[in-house]
Amino acid sequence: MSSQKTLGKQPAAASVDDLVVTREREKKPIDAFIESWHTLDPVPGWKACFGARHKDSLVAVIIIGRPVSRIADDGSELSITRFARRDDRPDNTGSWFISRVIPWVRLEGYDTLSAHSGIAGNYGTVYEATGAECRKVDTARGDGWKSRENRKEWDDYDRRKWVWDLSKWL
Repeated sequence: MSSQKTLGKQPAAASVDDLVVTREREKKPIDAFIESWHTLDPVPGWKACFGARHKDSLVAVIIIGRPVSRIADDGSELSITRFARRDDRPDNTGSWFISRVIPWVRLEGYDTLSAHSGIAGNYGTVYEATGAECRKVDTARGDGWKSRENRKEWDDYDRRKWVWDLSKWL
């Protein structure tokens, strides 16, 4: 996350009322944002990417993709594969942003949206706050992240799978 300083001074929003949601299409600026503001590396691809912007400056991004478990991927579920936000974002940016992305997933014809938490002590509070149900908790081996060159290693952690039942969203 050392490149945070290279982004320059960006305007801070006072509240989520100052933010707008945009559909992001260019991968390079999103990858740079994730490298600056997320513990994990960028993802190789996505189904969709959304930005929360203030005065054309990214404040947060949500990347939507196929579920983590490709074996269980039956086409009815999408997953938040990355959620990254600047430290100076307004309070409640995460829950505000997720609640605006969920209707898009439902309109695309998916039954559920999922997300995983646990890396670096991330419980998943933002997912819980937006009505996701914690459906699975298991212990993940932190050394599994070293399966590729230049990946970080983590202590073992509790990995939680959060699921939104989209039939409850209008």
